[in-house]
Amino acid sequence: MKKIITLLFVFSTFCQLQAQTVTVDKPTAKAGNDFAIVIDNITYEHTAESVLAYRDALQGDGLSTWILRADWQSPDQVREQLGILRKRAKKLEGIVLIGDIPVVMVRNAQHFTTAFKMDEKAFDRTESSVGSDRFYDTPDLKFEYIDKDEDFWYYRLKDDSPQKLLPAFYSGRIKYPPMLGGDKYEAIARFLDKVVEAKHNPQDLDNIVTFAGHGYTSDCLNAWLDESILLRECFPGMKPGRDNIKQLDFRMDTYMKYRLFDQLQRPEVDAFFFNEHGSIDKQHISGGDLPSSTEEWVDQLKWGYGGVYMELGSLCKKMDKDEAIAKLKAEYHLTDKFFDDYFNEELRKTRAKESKEEAAKNIISLDDLKGIATQPRLVVFNACYNGSFHRPGSIAAYYIFGEGRTVACQGNTVNVLQDRWTYDNIGLLSLGCRVGEYNRLVATLEGHIIGDPTFHFNPVGQSFRGQIAAKAKKIPFWRKTLAADDPALQAVGLRMLFDASAIDGPFLLEHMRNSPYGTVRMECLKLLSRAGGDAFISGIRLGLDDRYELVRRNAAIYAGKCGDPSLAAPLLRTFLEHPEDARVAYDITTSMRMMDASGFESALEEIRPTLTCLDADAVSAQVSKMIMGQAKSNAGMLDKITDKSISWEDRKSSMRLVRNNNHHAGIPKFLSVIADSEEDTELRVIMAEALGWFTCSYRKAEIIAGCQDILSKGGDSLPEELRGELIQTILRLQ
Repeated sequence: MKKIITLLFVFSTFCQLQAQTVTVDKPTAKAGNDFAIVIDNITYEHTAESVLAYRDALQGDGLSTWILRADWQSPDQVREQLGILRKRAKKLEGIVLIGDIPVVMVRNAQHFTTAFKMDEKAFDRTESSVGSDRFYDTPDLKFEYIDKDEDFWYYRLKDDSPQKLLPAFYSGRIKYPPMLGGDKYEAIARFLDKVVEAKHNPQDLDNIVTFAGHGYTSDCLNAWLDESILLRECFPGMKPGRDNIKQLDFRMDTYMKYRLFDQLQRPEVDAFFFNEHGSIDKQHISGGDLPSSTEEWVDQLKWGYGGVYMELGSLCKKMDKDEAIAKLKAEYHLTDKFFDDYFNEELRKTRAKESKEEAAKNIISLDDLKGIATQPRLVVFNACYNGSFHRPGSIAAYYIFGEGRTVACQGNTVNVLQDRWTYDNIGLLSLGCRVGEYNRLVATLEGHIIGDPTFHFNPVGQSFRGQIAAKAKKIPFWRKTLAADDPALQAVGLRMLFDASAIDGPFLLEHMRNSPYGTVRMECLKLLSRAGGDAFISGIRLGLDDRYELVRRNAAIYAGKCGDPSLAAPLLRTFLEHPEDARVAYDITTSMRMMDASGFESALEEIRPTLTCLDADAVSAQVSKMIMGQAKSNAGMLDKITDKSISWEDRKSSMRLVRNNNHHAGIPKFLSVIADSEEDTELRVIMAEALGWFTCSYRKAEIIAGCQDILSKGGDSLPEELRGELIQTILRLQ
């Protein structure tokens, strides 16, 4: 019996080893940098001919290509093999994950996203985790395994992990969405054949389309108009024809999606940039046309989203019908007749059907995408969730696996910040760089290349392809790029030099002051936010008066994140003197909530006599009221956080709000909550985590010192979870 058990154990061990065997196919030709295809055995068996054709095309395009294939048992196994490969391939530029490669859902790392801040304890982990391949392409990050379910592997970023997101190489995903139907292996093979065709027929980047969707950047026309400045800077290869750069906006048609279908199927279009709201399976294009008559306005008031009938339905769940009607009649000055239609069941069914049909005209759905053949080789989704490659049906996956010519998309697996710099380093595409090279420099936890990460256009002038990986540590090389008459080269040079600690804040400030390029000035401001100090504060002041709207907008955002009192006057002056910048004004009001109200009160007194608007007194009174409201709100927020008599949930909610609203004046009180050993441990942890978002604060040194002091004084009595959070916050701010 013992012998049988031993034999069974040996056989079981043998099977496990067989399952974990990794086959590594070396490059068959020497090229420039290295690249790796990571694929599962079953997918490889069904697509080998297409995979090898892809490998050969990559090598012909200057990448020595390795193939790693296995019955992958875990993300750690893949990560381990990539680590071994990096030692063999000294210049690993990127990887692509094809087929059923384990999908990692990351937790405890929301600061690596642009906007995602879902409560990981309150919500289901599938929704509150971030699907991300940064697990694979950023090997210096430390993770601890939690567990897995049928679809995903869950990992937590360790508290002592590096807290900067700097991928060592780029990555891309080629994963078939099951909702599309059909044979996934045939589809992957077809897609790879399409990629090979694109490699053999490279094209110029001389025809692009951009689209601004409903409700994006406050529908600010200045933001939309200034996009043309950036497009001309980033894409110097554009021909002068009127069709070569098309800037579309949702306002141009009642149902803009059909105009977009026309453009997506236009063979000349090389790249398409969507700036819109999105979800996993929808692109949200328009919000419907504005009413054009009294009857239409009344109809909208009744049935529209957020209309009176919707409010009535909500109220009827809480109170008597007549009481609800009486309340709304008094609030909106309505008659009894106004409410008759609501209680007509047949009419309500008809309106519900019409509403559904109307909504379908304002989105691009997965079914819509089945019916068109998208022509742009590259599609970028500056939208929430459109890049959810790990979901059964995702927008980006439908684009690359459709009947058209699209081979690469950039998209996000969760929600994304509206004020993100959409075109950050996009000029690299005009230099012939691969889309993966570009995506690596703008890395977020959620941002991915879906499709072929090695895709590139023909360069305008001399090619820069592969140089970011090949010359990463060559400081003299990057210094030379600063003298180039090309904003894309200058911007990437500044980034590489700053990452190497070869330039500092004063250098960036001077470059920002003298550069004629909006994209370069924006790069300087972004890097100044990392440098901090007086140069950062001066850069914000400079940025508020920049001629490029995006720089002004981000300067307004950084002012709140920095919080230095000297920024109150220039911030308020910009708000008062430039109301035409709708999105800048919105971001200023957000930033004002983070700063001490007294600074704005004195700034208003200083600015008031210089106001030239006809209603200056009324404007001043309105702003004064806003400032007082801000002061009251901040005081209330601080009370909720520090008052132990207030409910646990209210205190927790207020603490979590601090993450997006870095209230700098409250830092001493926030630290006192964390230091209080009689406080609820979970609240102390939440407060410590919130302080980790003060990365640009002019008082962050105070936070670091305070957290270190709590660690030192707490000693062994400090709860382990709190200790870990304090360590993580310190690392994030350093």
